[in-house]
Amino acid sequence: MSAIYSYNSARELLDNGKPQEALEQLKIILPDVDAKDVWRVHELIAAAFHDLCNVDGAAQASFNAANTDRFLRSQRSHFSNWLFILHYLPQLDATTLINELAVYNSLYRDVEIFPPITRPLADKISVAFIAPHFSDSSAARFYEALMTDYDRDKFTVTAWSMSHDEDAFTEKIRRNVDSYTDITETSFEEAAQMIRDVGTDILCDLGGHTEGGMTLQVAGYRPARTQISGIGYFDSTGLNAIDYFIGDEFLTAHDTTFTEKILPLENAFAFCPNAQMIHSRQTRRTVPHEQFTFGCLNNFMKFSDDFLSAVKKILDAVPDARIIFRDTTPLPSRRRALIERLEQFGIERAEVRLSDYDYFADYAEIDLILDAFPYPGGMMTALALYMGVPVLNLCGELASRRTGADILHIADVDALIVADVDAYIKNAVDLANNRSRLAALIEKISVDRLTDTRAFVDDFYKKILTTI
Repeated sequence: MSAIYSYNSARELLDNGKPQEALEQLKIILPDVDAKDVWRVHELIAAAFHDLCNVDGAAQASFNAANTDRFLRSQRSHFSNWLFILHYLPQLDATTLINELAVYNSLYRDVEIFPPITRPLADKISVAFIAPHFSDSSAARFYEALMTDYDRDKFTVTAWSMSHDEDAFTEKIRRNVDSYTDITETSFEEAAQMIRDVGTDILCDLGGHTEGGMTLQVAGYRPARTQISGIGYFDSTGLNAIDYFIGDEFLTAHDTTFTEKILPLENAFAFCPNAQMIHSRQTRRTVPHEQFTFGCLNNFMKFSDDFLSAVKKILDAVPDARIIFRDTTPLPSRRRALIERLEQFGIERAEVRLSDYDYFADYAEIDLILDAFPYPGGMMTALALYMGVPVLNLCGELASRRTGADILHIADVDALIVADVDAYIKNAVDLANNRSRLAALIEKISVDRLTDTRAFVDDFYKKILTTI
């Protein structure tokens, strides 16, 4: 059996929901693959580990893909995947992240950056948003208002999509911005030239290292006077061509890893619920249940051993409680993987659910969300608060470890933020045994502050003017 045939066969197994079989086949062919194609096998191995919910395996395979690819352009994409998945690893620290960001920036050594823009500013400032796609997503719930509710007398806003994918949200963006351009079939350099040619003053990167860092490969040519990242990505890009990261005093106060300057907003986030979320909140009916129910509706890849160990201790201390887990993907292989891990940790009274369109019903069952750590939820934290369900968060030092806590801070429920595992366990147990304290915290959630997109938009556009 040829390596090429086995590779294609493994891809087919992955597409058919059989990651373990695909992984076994890929490991067999890896020693015999032509050196120039080794990265392709590692890339597929990473995908198999993802579908098996194996963080360490996916991280190592992503690193191997970046390390074995001989072409800088595709190396950047692999390295973006590696930088993204690093955040799942509990051992990630500031020193490691700084070093890896520097390596990523070095992969742009062959890029000929466009010359500085010298034309005078026009009466209306041109702001371009670039994203892997403009379909509804977790990130969209935080940037939508910036593209639909801006001051059209002062700003021209353009959208640049790197995907053909479209949905109702795409159409909403298309209707509201001054121009919408699909650059899927355009080279990175040509896309950058197009953004420059329309007179862009400020480029806002909404992708960061998601989707293989495609948006960064366009920004790397520096098509705008000022280039900003954030909202759609939670950490430094490491790219010298990005000037600013969108932060706030809470989110970025303790993080020394940023290669960008911090663009200090009053709040780095404002949650903009979509129509389904609004309807679900308006029609939500709490299901009466005597058994206290914890929940975690985050990506199963975020479940570190320390997190599951804490869950075990919490459930042991509250013997009449249960917990609901729901993944962000519909993959049965990931559900099986988590069930096996729960058995290893001796966690009982747990229900493991797959991603579902109607997951909003979960909020009627859950009393308290246990946010995963060290990589917390972002949109899922905001949505839970919006739905009236409190979220317990363990806050770290890096910005990526503080996103969930920042959202809690914005919603005025700092009492749900803790600094260590012992406090996390203690507070979870106390809230389960003290319904009056829990009810008081629910009453304290400031949905108005959390969803104040008007103030967020005004602050954002005011602050970006200071960068040009």
